Amino acid sequence: MLLALGPAANIAAPSAQAYTPSPASRLLYEYQVVNAINAQRANYHLGRLWLSPCPQSYADRWAPYMVWYFQHQSMYSILSGCHATVAAENLANGNVSAGPIVAAWMASSDHRANILDGRLTKIGVAAVYARGRWNVVADFTRS
Repeated sequence: MLLALGPAANIAAPSAQAYTPSPASRLLYEYQVVNAINAQRANYHLGRLWLSPCPQSYADRWAPYMVWYFQHQSMYSILSGCHATVAAENLANGNVSAGPIVAAWMASSDHRANILDGRLTKIGVAAVYARGRWNVVADFTRS
């Protein structure tokens, strides 16, 4: 099984087991992703990202789609819909916990740049478990 980060970055992950997370487990996973991202930002003396309804709505809509089509959504839609001045997105899928997802993003220069972009202040994270893996969308904005 692979942990996929985008068009060019993959890392090996442990094999999947039969698993169906509860809604509470899914929400906990999403919060763990946000907390791991904010821990990385704190390591670089950057302000935390705050959960926000607008980027969250875009992440929630995109995560189920990403189960079948692993690609980014339009940042123009997020910029316009959230009345944002900056928008970014990180995607990943794999059968791993939240920590390795964020660690893999930090090991990828483009994903790391999104996490450490000091202009970004808001975040929405959605995770869907399907086909033996977590599909994770992190949408970042600044209004």
